[in-house]
Amino acid sequence: MIHCRFVALTLKTLLAAAMLLLAAACFSQEQPPVPPLAPIEKLDDATRARALAALAGLIILGFAMVLLTWLAARIVHRYRHGTSYFRPTRRPSEHDWAKRPLVPPESPSADGRRSDT
Repeated sequence: MIHCRFVALTLKTLLAAAMLLLAAACFSQEQPPVPPLAPIEKLDDATRARALAALAGLIILGFAMVLLTWLAARIVHRYRHGTSYFRPTRRPSEHDWAKRPLVPPESPSADGRRSDT
């Protein structure tokens, strides 16, 4: 019993001492000066303009790629689900040009049923 309590107390003490040493090491060092907001601010005007134009071009290119990917996915979806837009027109056969006999529709009888006799 005494051994387990001693080990737990020793671990807690070591942990607290390590935290104190780490905090002391962090606060004892001199803080470096605050850097500018972005490394691009260090550049001269002409180089900064070129860098910002290149960044804008990359952003526009990214949006264009997303748009084209969406458009391609839409076309593939329509193709795979069988819309008639991509199917060729069926060519008429020789029988499609022949006249079909005109068959008059059957007249229903008085009780609403067709006569199949």
